[in-house]
Amino acid sequence: MISSNTPSPDRKVGRYDPIGHNPRNDRAGGGQRSEDEQDLQNFIKISSREEPKHYASKIAWNARGDRHMPLIATGAPAINIAIKAVAIARKYLEKDELELMCQPAFRDRKMGASLALYLSSVPAAELSSTLNSEFGELTVGKNSKPQTVAGAIAGRARDGTGVVVTSIGPDAVCNACVATCHARIYLEDDKIDVRAIPIFEEVEKTSVDGSMHTMTALKLKVLIEGVQDS
Repeated sequence: MISSNTPSPDRKVGRYDPIGHNPRNDRAGGGQRSEDEQDLQNFIKISSREEPKHYASKIAWNARGDRHMPLIATGAPAINIAIKAVAIARKYLEKDELELMCQPAFRDRKMGASLALYLSSVPAAELSSTLNSEFGELTVGKNSKPQTVAGAIAGRARDGTGVVVTSIGPDAVCNACVATCHARIYLEDDKIDVRAIPIFEEVEKTSVDGSMHTMTALKLKVLIEGVQDS
């Protein structure tokens, strides 16, 4: 658990985030965009047509300079690409001894598959003991209900236990990310928040004929953090 006594890196306070939406075009008299409106342009929009490595290099480059840009992804294929790009960038940063994390937020109150993924990084040594501690296990499939998974994540968080959420395939990965967004909302009144570290891991699966085969799973290692009163 990330201690509530230490300010969390780049924590996204809002559990909903309109970043990436176009500012209103009906300002009286036009004029220059405000600073807030200009900030809405500082993001990376994820396309499902690109490979994750296309974005991973830029994510890693920004992290080395402590300049993180949110990732905007809509739909399961794009969300799958986005979270995989973060996992690949995390591997790129191992030589830099940096740990990369993401904190997803719904882009609107429809709470659908339209997310902003906020990135942050810390020296890997700061999280080594946390990552080696005990984590609960959850498995998410393409037919899993994100709200149900979110309830399980939130329950573990209230008990002070992190959780590893395992998913295979774009729809399952999307469900895991959306569930993390819901969990953040469920935990708001508890003054608890979470962020996730995406990790690739080879897992053994049983085929219909009973044979074993290896597949690559995407695991979200969900960390707990306390939220101080502002």
